[in-house]
Amino acid sequence: MNTANRLSLQHIDLVVPYREASAERRDNLYGVLRHLVATYSDCRIWLMEADARPHFEWARIGDASVRHVFVHHDGPFPKARLCNMGVRLANSPVVCLHDADSVAMPTALAGAVNGLLHGATSDAICPYWPVVNVEGSLRQRFLETGDVGALHSLDPAALPPEAALLYASANGGVVLFKRQDYLRVGGYNERLEGWGGEDDELLNRATRLGVRWHSFTPPLIHLHHDTASRSEWIQATRDSDNIRHADAIQSMSDEALQALVTELSTQFGPVDRIAPPVEFSKPGD
Repeated sequence: MNTANRLSLQHIDLVVPYREASAERRDNLYGVLRHLVATYSDCRIWLMEADARPHFEWARIGDASVRHVFVHHDGPFPKARLCNMGVRLANSPVVCLHDADSVAMPTALAGAVNGLLHGATSDAICPYWPVVNVEGSLRQRFLETGDVGALHSLDPAALPPEAALLYASANGGVVLFKRQDYLRVGGYNERLEGWGGEDDELLNRATRLGVRWHSFTPPLIHLHHDTASRSEWIQATRDSDNIRHADAIQSMSDEALQALVTELSTQFGPVDRIAPPVEFSKPGD
């Protein structure tokens, strides 16, 4: 997309949690960042990286809208902690939690921002419904250009060979929240480490606490890494603590739910209380 025609995101903050677990994930990150800075204006992007050492290379992006925050962490990927920390750093009334391997259709994302800032019917929005995995030349063209144009015409009901339906419906990947409601429900549960169950746990908890959570119809694009199938992953995580936490929310008493929210609200203290070292940087630092 020509930068002169970028869509305004009305000065919201985007939070991108990241760990460089493979070359494919690394390439996906830079493709997503390239897409965000070329497609949108009036936003700030918090790249939240947790690892034994920082891997992000400024020379590959170097855009002033990106802030890189590194947290030393060599345990399981702390997605929940990184998202919460990013929301604490944000100062916009709407925040977007954006995976490093996912791309929303630009008009849907901009529409979600507008709906949350100026509408009266939603508190959280997923700007998509199904999730389509793309690989091969489809993925490669996006990585090289950051342009989602070639993916606009993908129909989940009639996909080409290099695309496959990953989920018929989902609630993670790219999620926009009114910041006050994200804080009110306690944000992501930092007991849940790694991937799997954390999005469902937040959705179930937020819904029970009255958050009006809606989805749009266009597909979310997932950039291939590791495997295009989720069947093995679903089987491996079926009995995990994360899934049990997500399922437990639905039958939890009101008193227990409020106690959990009170506990989770302690996650949102000052940023400098995050386990050190925390390093902040931007182009030119």
